[in-house]
Amino acid sequence: MQRRSEGQYIAMHYKQSSPRNFWVSSERFFADQQRSCGKSSTCYVHKGLDSLKHISHKHIDTYVLKFGNIRYAKQVFDRMPDRNAASWNNMISGYVKTGLHVDACELFLEMWHRGYELNGYNVPSLLTAFSRSGSMLLEGLQIHSLLLKNGLMYDVFVGTSLLHFYGGYGLISDAQILFEELPDKNVVSWTSLMVNYADGGLFYEVVNLYQRMRREGASCNQNTFTTVISSCGALDDECLVHQVLSHVIKSGLQTDVSVANSLISIFGGLSRVEVASYIFNNMDERDTISWNSILAAFAHNWLSEEALRYFHLMRLNHGEVDENSLSIVLSACDSVDNLKWGRGIHGLLVKLGFELDICISNTLLSMYFETGRHKDAEKLFHSMPQKDLVSWNSMMAGYVSGGKCLDALRVLRELLIMRNVTTFVTFASALSACANAEFLSEGIIVHALVITSGLHENMVVGNALVTMYGKCGMTQEAMKVFQNMSEKELVTWNALIGGYADNEEVDEAIKTFKLMRERDMSPNYITLINILGSCCDPCNLQKYGMPLHAHIIITGFDSDEYVRNSLISMYANCGDLDSSNSIFSALVSRTSATWNAMVAAKAHHGQWEEALKLLVEMQRAEVEFDQFSLSEALSASANLAILEDGQHLHGLAIKLGFDYYHFVANATMDMYGKCGELNDLLKLLPEPKRRSILSWNITLSAFARHGCFQKARGIFHEMVAQGAKPNHVTFVSLLSACSHGGLVDEGLRYFSSMTTEFSVPVAIEHCVCMVDLLGRSGRLAEAEQFIKEMPVPPNDFVWRTLLSACKIHGQLELGKKAAKHLLEANPSDDSAYVLYSNVCATSGRWQDVMGLRGKMESENVKKKPAFSWLNVRNQISTFGAGDQSHAESEKIYVKLMELKKEIKEAGYVPNTSYALHNTDEEQKEDNLWTHSERLALAFGLISTQEGSTLRIFKNLRVCGDCHSVYKFVSSVVRREIILRDPYRFHHFSGGKCSCNDYW
Repeated sequence: MQRRSEGQYIAMHYKQSSPRNFWVSSERFFADQQRSCGKSSTCYVHKGLDSLKHISHKHIDTYVLKFGNIRYAKQVFDRMPDRNAASWNNMISGYVKTGLHVDACELFLEMWHRGYELNGYNVPSLLTAFSRSGSMLLEGLQIHSLLLKNGLMYDVFVGTSLLHFYGGYGLISDAQILFEELPDKNVVSWTSLMVNYADGGLFYEVVNLYQRMRREGASCNQNTFTTVISSCGALDDECLVHQVLSHVIKSGLQTDVSVANSLISIFGGLSRVEVASYIFNNMDERDTISWNSILAAFAHNWLSEEALRYFHLMRLNHGEVDENSLSIVLSACDSVDNLKWGRGIHGLLVKLGFELDICISNTLLSMYFETGRHKDAEKLFHSMPQKDLVSWNSMMAGYVSGGKCLDALRVLRELLIMRNVTTFVTFASALSACANAEFLSEGIIVHALVITSGLHENMVVGNALVTMYGKCGMTQEAMKVFQNMSEKELVTWNALIGGYADNEEVDEAIKTFKLMRERDMSPNYITLINILGSCCDPCNLQKYGMPLHAHIIITGFDSDEYVRNSLISMYANCGDLDSSNSIFSALVSRTSATWNAMVAAKAHHGQWEEALKLLVEMQRAEVEFDQFSLSEALSASANLAILEDGQHLHGLAIKLGFDYYHFVANATMDMYGKCGELNDLLKLLPEPKRRSILSWNITLSAFARHGCFQKARGIFHEMVAQGAKPNHVTFVSLLSACSHGGLVDEGLRYFSSMTTEFSVPVAIEHCVCMVDLLGRSGRLAEAEQFIKEMPVPPNDFVWRTLLSACKIHGQLELGKKAAKHLLEANPSDDSAYVLYSNVCATSGRWQDVMGLRGKMESENVKKKPAFSWLNVRNQISTFGAGDQSHAESEKIYVKLMELKKEIKEAGYVPNTSYALHNTDEEQKEDNLWTHSERLALAFGLISTQEGSTLRIFKNLRVCGDCHSVYKFVSSVVRREIILRDPYRFHHFSGGKCSCNDYW
């Protein structure tokens, strides 16, 4: 015996009751919902209605219902002297067609009381009304019980209507049992159950039912094929689609419009655009859905130009476009290149009167966000008279994709304040906005909201939580969420592996990858990208990186573009740039992502010039720049301090529409800061409420680097007042500002508050800043004690910073100790030899200097050469100490002699303690005048316009005597000179420096 479902038990209960009694509760309900049909109309209508009294009932109802005005139909019905079953059935059907479902039920009750019975005409109408209302399940079950009592279940049309009814309420198991009990089944019955399965996402069941239908010899109609084809597409099974297609052709329905439309949609979704185009182009007849289907096929496969071309043809040949046509073609305009077309479509939809359509407005929001036009999206959103949840979710998703996480969270807050309904999509976007350590506390709050909303069991939300905690560095929390998820999909595993990769926990990433494979979960390209991303240290290359590369080749993923790009990055991160170059060079076809990966690899190894050259090659290869290309290019210009190139790239970003993108905007600000243009940086700085933590940090770092220490402190306190949360990088910049400004007590207080007030853990970078702060100010004993009590083990940067302070203050013994620690860690560290040698030279210990230099030669340790450079007329000129290779060398040395004479007359006295060779005073002075920064200064003065600002850069710390020369020269030549070394900017003007001689 078949198991009866809950719905059918209810129906059986009503069957055993009196059929007249169980309508009592319904009659009371309908009495409360009584509606008036209206008691007045025009005289013309009354006259017309009176003349209709003598026409047959069937013709009256059919004729009046065709007018589409149910009120007039009801007036005709009420005036009819004789009504038969057909009259009542037509009137009930009219109410259903116009959406007046309660009125249809009221009329049926009146009909019932007058002695008319259920039949094969009124039952389908009633069940349709119950289904469409969405709130009349009980009434439908009562009808089912009546049908069982009256024996109408043998009517195939009645049974099919019941299938539709149960499917409408998602009671698929009831529909399935009912289907099996039907004595007769026709094609509509089979198709109805298929539709129920498809609506419930049970696509395999649709295919199984179709195969059973064929085995039992039942014929298929166009609706059957449409449902089956759509289900095959949802299963992403192209082979199955072709099997169904052969059956379609055999049945002769390949020319049917609805079947062809489904095939176009499915082949488009399977990226078989050529097949979709062939079907469309060979259709004898096309409707609006046909055109929309081919537009969607092109848009889905990023063929924007084709989508726009066919949209133009649609308007010319078909004429009619609907809201779906406009939404689809707008989705094809989601790149900067197609923004002008998107704006054109926006104008067209306003002209056609679709500007109030919420669905189209939502698509417009997405289009503007995708093209980086955030202001346009905001303007559109605020002008929308009506907004649904998709509108709010689109705003959140758009802000997240543009890096404007605070704005996304503000949208969530507004949504919650308005007490609007939220869904898993809302929380998934909100959690994506919190996928950054600075928003961890907000992420935890959103997690709590997810739980109170009952959405914590949702798999999409679970995936977003795993991702959020991973991005925030909380991999243990991510693992807890992962373990508590009742269902896991490939995305879930990828999210966890990605979290481990982001936090450089390569062992855990590999362990999870192995566990995933043990659970028979096949990895995809994203899995491999994440695993490769976790290998970011030279020690990982042999152990994990190269075996993973072998696995990728064996499994065939080496043909995947994204995996290849990740291999380029992996080898570069693991120190093997040659292998990155080999993979890149072997590629015949290179996308912008491939070029970006190689540019980033060069930049990772400090090859900034090579990175820029590669970007030029990329442009010559006619590969379009994207936001990541521009970010990398701006970063390279910043590190090379080439202002002109940076300005050119900024202009290009504006031209391409990428200047609003989060990464590009911040890279541009950073470039101006590192090129010495603080005013240009401040012009780009967003309003305080809209600044990301990265924007705050870039500004603070720029102020610190330029010697604006009080402004750096001010920006820190402003960001805290605005509610932004300082992070690891914030305190590195702040402590560095205090160190270079001599603000020792303030620096100590900030270091203490870092952990106590802001919960930022102490890292080695903060400790380096503290050693520099104490050492630079001469408090070397405190610096040494700080190193002993550090919460993290000291590294080479700590000892090198202490040794540099010993050089400044001539602390020989402590310097020797610091140098010893450096050489124990790395015997070939040239900085240890050079710095300690300088300490000895400053103290007059020339024998020790000679001994150290001899040891460097025997150990084959090469000193890093000092060099300076500047950009004149778009040409980089580089100088080393004593350099005479420049084409203008003779003029440069003549200019140096002139400057020497002029500044001596102005009061300059050479400080020969910076000449670190044991020679006489005259020779020491001559040596000082061949320093690279002086050669660059002389060349700049003879090669640039008088009165212009001169920008010079040096790879090592500026010499103390050269610093004095620059001050005097700025006064003598009356020009502003900006000198940048690895630590800071020196702005020389009128004989003074921005550092106040403390650097």
